[in-house]
Amino acid sequence: MSTRCQFIAGATCPVCHAMDRIRRCRDDQSGRDWIECVSCGHNEDLPTEAEGQSIPIVILEN
Repeated sequence: MSTRCQFIAGATCPVCHAMDRIRRCRDDQSGRDWIECVSCGHNEDLPTEAEGQSIPIVILEN
């Protein structure tokens, strides 16, 4: 299994609030993407391209 990780400059952990301790990782074999904090161990999966991210759209009528 080949896992690549890269630190994200300026990112703050949502749990322990440590700055510059978050890294983004990708497992080349499974395609899984996640972020993890090297200080407290918090991790969370990132959405896949298929899942995408929904963006609310508001239509204003004049």
